[in-house]
Amino acid sequence: MSSIYDPKVGEGVDYLCCNSSYALDGVMPNPKRQAFEDFLCAHTHRNDNQQQWWTVDLQNIYDISVINIYGREDCCPDHLTNLDVEVIMPSCACNRWNNLHEGDVFLCPYQNKSSYSITITCPPNTRGRFVRIKRKDTEYLALCEVEVYGHPVNSVFGSGLSRTNTAYACGHIGYGYVGPVIETSVADSPIQCTNKCTTKTACSAAEYDKNTNVCILKGECVNGTQSHLFPDNNKDVYFIQ
Repeated sequence: MSSIYDPKVGEGVDYLCCNSSYALDGVMPNPKRQAFEDFLCAHTHRNDNQQQWWTVDLQNIYDISVINIYGREDCCPDHLTNLDVEVIMPSCACNRWNNLHEGDVFLCPYQNKSSYSITITCPPNTRGRFVRIKRKDTEYLALCEVEVYGHPVNSVFGSGLSRTNTAYACGHIGYGYVGPVIETSVADSPIQCTNKCTTKTACSAAEYDKNTNVCILKGECVNGTQSHLFPDNNKDVYFIQ
């Protein structure tokens, strides 16, 4: 989410509110909510210089058919007007929040009128991994529940993303990767190394040494240690989704 409203700052009162996850917690809006009661909805700041947005990562590629959006019912039906509702197919399967602009965007249009909830039917062949709801203006965005319906695309090839191409597209040339080692072997090429990673559920990155042809399969760090890249001209890293 682009920002999180803080009632302690905005109203001088502390109550449960506003985190992005509240739009996916299964709790529907309360039409009888009183002032300063808990507000289990995602809610942004208002910023005159920024369009507010909320995005969910579906963790897979889906054919999206219907999106239901529930706003607050204690007031403000206009909060669900003037929105863009987008399904984003990333250009690379391991793209994350910061490079959504690199993907193909499918717009799911709807009747743009004041309402406490909206049901959106996406056009045929709307396919992607991310759903983004974005204001067209600079007003607040308040989402109390979002439901996304569709069917998973079971294979990466069916989604139009080749694993081999993804590995190259998501490669970090001249870098190594800090993460727990799953397996070490010799590989004839980076392609062979990344293919080995695809067969290991815990493998998130394939690190290939160009001088020794050593292939190291690595996962993500746990116990508070952050996985990260580091410069190393002898190595290339390919992230696998």
